[in-house]
Parts: sequence; structure tokens; C-alpha cells
Amino acid sequence: MSRSPVLPPVTTAPADDHPVGGAPISDAERAVLAAVRDLAYGQVEVVVHSSRIVQITRSQKLRLGE
Repeated sequence: MSRSPVLPPVTTAPADDHPVGGAPISDAERAVLAAVRDLAYGQVEVVVHSSRIVQITRSQKLRLGE
């Protein structure tokens, strides 16, 4: 059985950290990043209403040995 690759721990930047050219990253945006970083195989779906993230759905695939 194959295993997912081991990823380095996710470190979060301080709340006052600003991405290039802009405003601080919101908690919802951090949640999207965490969902993507922690996923080896699968997909992340982000639902946005009125420019706000309202739902994050993560589907993970388990790849078995051939």
C-alpha cells in the first residue's frame, strides 16, 4: 500500500502579516490554505457568496498500491 508523502509542518504567519500588495489574510483564507497544504491527493472546493468564503469542502483520495 502506498502512503501519502510526509509534508513539513504548516507554520502560520502572525496575524498582522500582509501578503504582497495587500490586506491581512483572513481566517477563512487561512483555512483554505491549510486544506490545500494538508492534502496529498484530492480536491478542495471553495464556495463564495458576496465575496465571502462561506464553505470549504475537501475530498481526499487514498491511493492504494498497484
